[in-house]
Amino acid sequence: MTSHDDDLLLQLLCCPRCGGELAFGDELICSDCRAQYPRVGGLPCLFPEPEAALGEWRTRLSSVVAELESQASRYRAAITDDVTRATTRSRLKLLGGAYSDHARRLKALLSPLGVSEAGAAVETYRALSGTELPGSQGLIGYYANLHRDWCWGEAENEAAFDIVDAALGSNEPGRMLVLGAGAGRLAYKLRRRRKPEILVAADINPLMLLVAAKMIAGESLELYEFPVAPRDLDSHAILRTLQAPEPVENGLQLILADVSRGPFAPGGFDTIVTPWLVDILAEDFSTFARRINTWLKPDGRWVNSGSLVFQHADAKRCYSTEEVRELIGEAGFKSANLQEDRQPYLQSPASRHGRIESVVTWSVRKEQEAVMPDTGTVIPKWIENPDLPVPLLPEFSSRVLAMRVYAYVASLIDGQRSLQDIAKVLVEERLMTPEEAAPAVRGFLLRLHEESLSPGSC
Repeated sequence: MTSHDDDLLLQLLCCPRCGGELAFGDELICSDCRAQYPRVGGLPCLFPEPEAALGEWRTRLSSVVAELESQASRYRAAITDDVTRATTRSRLKLLGGAYSDHARRLKALLSPLGVSEAGAAVETYRALSGTELPGSQGLIGYYANLHRDWCWGEAENEAAFDIVDAALGSNEPGRMLVLGAGAGRLAYKLRRRRKPEILVAADINPLMLLVAAKMIAGESLELYEFPVAPRDLDSHAILRTLQAPEPVENGLQLILADVSRGPFAPGGFDTIVTPWLVDILAEDFSTFARRINTWLKPDGRWVNSGSLVFQHADAKRCYSTEEVRELIGEAGFKSANLQEDRQPYLQSPASRHGRIESVVTWSVRKEQEAVMPDTGTVIPKWIENPDLPVPLLPEFSSRVLAMRVYAYVASLIDGQRSLQDIAKVLVEERLMTPEEAAPAVRGFLLRLHEESLSPGSC
């Protein structure tokens, strides 16, 4: 038997592949195309190709764990007899133990992904880490937000809520959708204080949402914080307790989804909130604005708050605020008034590093219908469907050649050849001229050396 919240949720969701209605079972099943969508730690997983997406998240987790364990080994190996300073030995010991324990905790937390115990070597993950999920979001790219949301960041969380709350004004939120919910603190505050009929919070990142699920259920969780600029020795790795002030018993539903191919029924929501999202999507802002329109009821409201730092390879898509205002209107919304506020950002008490961000906020009403954008333009079909041949695109050919040269030069490092010897081989193979070979090899070796000294990601 499904609950009232589940029944209401089904009215707001649809199949991300074909748009058909969904029904609950052990999995969510589309009534039209019969696609099945699993649950991950109890959360509906509504990616268009869920197994492919979860497979990449598993690979990313394995990569993170391998990097953490490799870095832990480096810290432990650095505690040699010539390190006589007690504080240095304490710092290395702290970090070595913390990185190992951090890897263990992440594996346990993300065990619903089904990660294999037998992982590949860290070098393999490094070589293959260039692929990206829709939205280009890494597993731990926003890891610090977990501690901000659920440990030390109440002032920041309150400031973020106040801006969104003011943008909502006296309007009843009705059926509300938060896209890019992250670790969930804003959605949590909106549910408790604004009391929408239902609040659906969606994010692409399973780490963020699995933590959010534990928090809103009233559980506590211990995870390490690794401050960017630690204030003292003990602050290099701090085991923090994450916990919500109190649980949310109902009315807040978390789902795993790619918002660029969102599984949301047309015209289902009264209010959509996009915090710190619109400028980091792979999808063009103008397309995404039309997508927001289609998910809103007539006269529905779109509230956005966050940075506007578009960093696309296509210069035409790196929009100014004036262009953003125009694109919002072209997407069927009433003319937008963009408000700018200064807000603290990731100011951990354990770190000397912290920022003040300029946050852009708008609250606009839907005035006319927009046409739902094509949902198949973000990820090529030959990536979604593993059985299709991969096309030999010109840009692939160029990258493959560069990687072959990289591998060939690296293979010349045998412990016997000097820099000049390696350069001589490149000249003999007619890969470079004598004038350019030695400087190029020097730069290559310098990069390798610098990369070998760089700490792994935590």
